[in-house]
Amino acid sequence: MISIDLGSNTIRACKMELLSSGLFECVYSFERIVGSARGLSHTGLATDAMERIRTAVAQLCAEASFSSSIAVATEAFRQAANSAEFFRQIRTEFGIEFNIISGEVEAYLTRLGVENRAKILNLNLKDSLLIDLGGASTEISFGKVSRSFSFGIITALESDKRAEISMAIEFIKQFKFNNIILTSGVPTTVAALKQGLNYTNYRADLINGVQIKNTDLNWAANLLKTTLNKDELVGKNRADLIVKGCEILSNLVGFSPCIVIDDGLREGLFIAKKLNLKEIK
Repeated sequence: MISIDLGSNTIRACKMELLSSGLFECVYSFERIVGSARGLSHTGLATDAMERIRTAVAQLCAEASFSSSIAVATEAFRQAANSAEFFRQIRTEFGIEFNIISGEVEAYLTRLGVENRAKILNLNLKDSLLIDLGGASTEISFGKVSRSFSFGIITALESDKRAEISMAIEFIKQFKFNNIILTSGVPTTVAALKQGLNYTNYRADLINGVQIKNTDLNWAANLLKTTLNKDELVGKNRADLIVKGCEILSNLVGFSPCIVIDDGLREGLFIAKKLNLKEIK
């Protein structure tokens, strides 16, 4: 089985194996930047975004061998008027059934994936706040309390999301946490840059558990605003998204210590399906 997370900016897939400890480890991973939310309008997903997704799904099917799949889609597809028709086409063409999940289910599955990795790393997340900054939405959770906010790195670039970000900051203020766990492409990219890695030689095993601070977010944003090799560092056409994401995260985390974990929704989805923890078609 393979699990697939089609997000508002990235499609990520993985296969995992059950360890003797009862935890799960990734044995195959796939990731492509598709920019699902780029050009999203009242009519739905943009034509070029749908083509990028089709291309990525075709690459996944060609590269990975799997007899079954569980696939979910998030905020851009919750908003898009043409999601149902698009996913009918994907099912016909590739045999993959995508389910559009709520922000609450997304937050639950993401935390499940993060907690699995944290246990492998011997990290205690009991008093940790989790922030998952996506392309069109941001999920924030503390314990069993979670909320999805309608801003992400793509939508914040394309429209004014300051009011929504302020709501998220107020939501965070109600919790007493020891640290913040950051997952998704922006913090993992900042952690990679801090480790001297770039988009091509990125390794999740060198990123998981890396600590970053507000100053690291500001440093990475300034680097990408001034360097000439930004595409080499963070991938083609990603620099503007990473800069915007750093600015958002800087506002959200303040001066709290942060730990970066690469695992998230795709891993939590796999685990939930294998352990029958949540009913997802």
